[in-house]
Amino acid sequence: MILTGIAFIIILSILIFVHELGHFIVAKRSGITVEEFAIGFPPRAVKIWQDEGKVTLDGQEYVIGRKVQVSRQIQPGSQVVAETTVDAKGRPAVTRLNLVETDAKPASTKEGSEAKLFNMLNRDSAKIRYSEDMPAATVEAIEKPTEYSINWIPLGGYVRMVGEEDPTAPGSFASKSKRVRFAVLVAGSLMNLLTAVFFFTLTSMSGVPEPITGLNANGEETPIAKTVVTDVVPGTPAESAGLMAGDIVLGADEAKFEHVGDLIYYVNEKKGQEIMLRVLRDGETFNTSLIPRVDPPEGQGSMGVGIKYDGIQNEKTYYPLPTALTRGFQQTAEYIGLTFYLPIAILRDIIPAEAARPTGPVGIYQQTGSAVDAAVELNWWFPILWLTAILSTALAVTNLLPLPALDGGRILFVIIEAIRGKRIAPEKEGAIHFIGLALLLTLMLVISYYDLSNPIPTIDWGNLF
Repeated sequence: MILTGIAFIIILSILIFVHELGHFIVAKRSGITVEEFAIGFPPRAVKIWQDEGKVTLDGQEYVIGRKVQVSRQIQPGSQVVAETTVDAKGRPAVTRLNLVETDAKPASTKEGSEAKLFNMLNRDSAKIRYSEDMPAATVEAIEKPTEYSINWIPLGGYVRMVGEEDPTAPGSFASKSKRVRFAVLVAGSLMNLLTAVFFFTLTSMSGVPEPITGLNANGEETPIAKTVVTDVVPGTPAESAGLMAGDIVLGADEAKFEHVGDLIYYVNEKKGQEIMLRVLRDGETFNTSLIPRVDPPEGQGSMGVGIKYDGIQNEKTYYPLPTALTRGFQQTAEYIGLTFYLPIAILRDIIPAEAARPTGPVGIYQQTGSAVDAAVELNWWFPILWLTAILSTALAVTNLLPLPALDGGRILFVIIEAIRGKRIAPEKEGAIHFIGLALLLTLMLVISYYDLSNPIPTIDWGNLF
């Protein structure tokens, strides 16, 4: 349980980190002010790092050091009290930046030691009252430093940019062009896809379970397997021969059926001719004869049986890096295609809807537990790496869905703006995303309840070998 919980948090943190990193990198390179890069949701556990910022006070530009706390309320036009110095690189820098309470009574009206005491008590405050000893300056421009933090709730993360829905804020996300906003929004999912390629590549290098193969009767390389009868059509040669569901067809005449496709190939070669089948049923072997039909009814086959292949044994196949990387891109593309194909498959009744139901955090936790148990039991990293790659692909595709509150929903608003030639009012867009977020959270709770009451079947990793 503890190991599963640790693995669940690590996997989720990695996927969220790379997703937010994509938004962060493109936002920074596009000149957007990023106030915070956080893993997890508040409350804050620890601030790991803070990079440098810049502020222009009364015409003079200063560096904001990595240890300087900057109030979110400080904006261009704000009145501040600043302590300045020259840093190790010879640059003008601020060591303290406090917002002035302009509506407060000036501290200079206090007398003597009382005024000094007042200033001392307020020295470390984010806001400071006006004092003649500490004259205020006007913020003409500010590029706030980015804070890098870890929060206590490890089920998410975010990049907090200035003015995500306020185009009037300098350096804000909303003030940038449609192309820049589109690039920032799509960058998170692109990073998840690259992460999926990375983990799929690792799966190929860590050993992929692939069937042990051999040459079948047709000279083709196919898996070694048992040919099992699944059903018998009434009124067919198979019924006349006494075949039943569950029978294992070992061979015919002098031929042995040891590979996938052996029975099909042999019967196709012997249509219209009597053949003697060797069959295993309940541990006993017997012979029975039949004549495969030359022109059987559609969907019945020459014998009139349904078959499956059991006992396929796998072995670990290790791929070198170049081949593994190619497979990584191919598998990522395949799972993207599968995601979009699922609704079609459900509508065509190819895949039952239950098998393609959405999974929430509870379901992901259950699958993680299965993968962790298999990795420990088999001493093999494949289950965890494979699951991480699948989840990364799913996160990328899901976030691009045109739903409010998701990246895809925000991209939809950018596209609408491009078509209309006019953006939707920021307050209206914000309200739509807020409602969408509430609905998504509600849906997540419903899915999680369903995952608890009716768990998704986990993969039986032990059957791979």
